Amino acid sequence: MKAFEWLKRAQAEKFAIGAFNGASMETFRAIVQAAAKLSSPVIIEASHGEVTFFGMLEMVAAVRALEKDFKIPVILNLDHAPDLESCLRAIEAGFDYVHFDGSKMPYEENVRITKMVVATASNKGIPVEGEMDHIGGSSNDHTSEEASSFQRLVPFTNPERARKFVEETGVDTFASFAGNVHGLYRGAKNIDLNLLEKIKEALPNKFLSLHGGSGIPEDQIKAAVKEGIVKININSELRVAYAKTLKTTLNDPNRTGDAVYDLMPETIEAVQKIVEEKIKLFGSAGKV
Repeated sequence: MKAFEWLKRAQAEKFAIGAFNGASMETFRAIVQAAAKLSSPVIIEASHGEVTFFGMLEMVAAVRALEKDFKIPVILNLDHAPDLESCLRAIEAGFDYVHFDGSKMPYEENVRITKMVVATASNKGIPVEGEMDHIGGSSNDHTSEEASSFQRLVPFTNPERARKFVEETGVDTFASFAGNVHGLYRGAKNIDLNLLEKIKEALPNKFLSLHGGSGIPEDQIKAAVKEGIVKININSELRVAYAKTLKTTLNDPNRTGDAVYDLMPETIEAVQKIVEEKIKLFGSAGKV
């Protein structure tokens, strides 16, 4: 019930919980250290590729150990799960939250599988996030491209269709699409705040998430939280910081060691810095 309790509190107190992707002990540690430093709840999430790389049971064990060590609430989320089997395995393994993404499927198939995920998760007190509109882009560095080139590919969420989808599936959280796309791009990503307001009006008793949070202007993030967004996904900024910092360390002619503990401190620090900035922006600092 931990995830539900924090989502309800975020909704009531008008803050958002950062959902940060991780796929290594370094990224997990950076995320949890940032949350502990700022006394904030946090979501660690992993895509299908990240879970496949690290291992589902291994991820649960690592996150639970860090949660215990740092004494901070950590919600573990399976992000954009592509099929029913992945969701059921995550629930059994001990994940706190699952996001089934059937947005590329025919609508009826998406609804059918989402309902099955909800039926299993509800018995365990686990929130389910559903996605109706495929949120485009990818969680990489696309700074040679304009965000608008991806924003045009998918129609923005229709609030009435969203209401129908949520009623038919019973999901707890709806992945809203109002111009947010995955990835970092040249220039800022601009979201339609008026549309977010209408989506919230259509789904007054549900949680709203905002994917593709990297690169959205801070004033729009704050406004989105006021409109009812309680979960904001950040991945691209962490990936870019991780890769750039590690490359700099590896290319440093003056480095004195090749052990992991010689190579990783600056990388962890770079990722942690971004997580801290987002926690402050989302308003979750000091909530623990």
